Amino acid sequence: MGLFDKLFGGGKPAIPQIDPAEANARLRKKQLVLVDVRTESEWQDGVPKGAHTVTLGDPRMVDTIYGFLKEDASAPVAVICRSGMRSGRAAKLLAGAGFTNVSNVRGGMMAWTAANLPVKPYRK
Repeated sequence: MGLFDKLFGGGKPAIPQIDPAEANARLRKKQLVLVDVRTESEWQDGVPKGAHTVTLGDPRMVDTIYGFLKEDASAPVAVICRSGMRSGRAAKLLAGAGFTNVSNVRGGMMAWTAANLPVKPYRK
């Protein structure tokens, strides 16, 4: 067991955090898929432009995101919520389901909107 494992308890590595501006830049270049896991009522305030939506509470969330990735669990995906907490849980679920390139948008939509990044109206 290495020093890192002793210090941090080993097990699964932590989910990487991605800055909202970097997430937006990579989304624009089609280098990642962004998924908003907030609730439908929260989406009424707008979702990140280019993002997919599926709630964390949806029992088919993992399967739905797998579909967004064109069934490639190694494709880069970032998840976002209001503050970063629920998307952190969603990212852990995805990693546990075998997704290998998952990140969490640091600060969630609060950071996204504070950075004046593009938001679109939500449509079903």
